[in-house]
Amino acid sequence: MITITIENTKQATAGLSKELDQIVRSVSLQIFNQIKDLTPVAKVNGGRAKRGWKVSGSDKSYRISNKVPYIGRLDEGYSKQAPDGMTRPAIREVLQRQRRTRR
Repeated sequence: MITITIENTKQATAGLSKELDQIVRSVSLQIFNQIKDLTPVAKVNGGRAKRGWKVSGSDKSYRISNKVPYIGRLDEGYSKQAPDGMTRPAIREVLQRQRRTRR
């Protein structure tokens, strides 16, 4: 018979929680940067939509936002520079990158 005893579960789960928080932060910042990179820049306003991206939060929750009035249209593919929008392609790219690095 084999018996395994696991003690100090608070320490073990605290370590896992900290690691998970770091992963959430890393993925959130990667998505933010990818969205910003994919955001088209119009000659007329010199990149207002790109400059409008903000990331906020801490630990388990991050918010990526843009208050530029026309950002929704851009994300729906209105611009020829980003016909697929920005958010979906950015998330897809970051998730693919994460899958490749975890193999």
